[in-house]
Amino acid sequence: MSGTKPKVLLVEDDPFMTTLISQELTKEGMEVVYAGNGEDAVKQFQASRPDLLLLDIVLPKKSGLEALGEIRALPDGERVPAIILSNMEEPEYRREAERLGAAAYLIKANVQLPEIAAKVKAVMKR
Repeated sequence: MSGTKPKVLLVEDDPFMTTLISQELTKEGMEVVYAGNGEDAVKQFQASRPDLLLLDIVLPKKSGLEALGEIRALPDGERVPAIILSNMEEPEYRREAERLGAAAYLIKANVQLPEIAAKVKAVMKR
């Protein structure tokens, strides 16, 4: 990561949210690559070698948690930190995210864009 922009793989199916989050992370000096569904998330992970995953849970084709599980099984999949960004507040989703090693679980309705960027930066520094 030294000397280059940290790369975030944003997995979000809402184009408006994708644009807002991408703009905020770019403004904070990060490179953003994205996938609009769970299947593409796994492919994009392999193609882009991101420094962090930022995943929604409810996605077309495959949930964010299913995609994260598949990514964790890939070479280097365990080393890349993940943050869940979803409106799914149910405890079973949080438990599954924790089991898959998610570094944070943010509820979209409860966070502002600068908070998301700050959490991404904090998790990448760990």
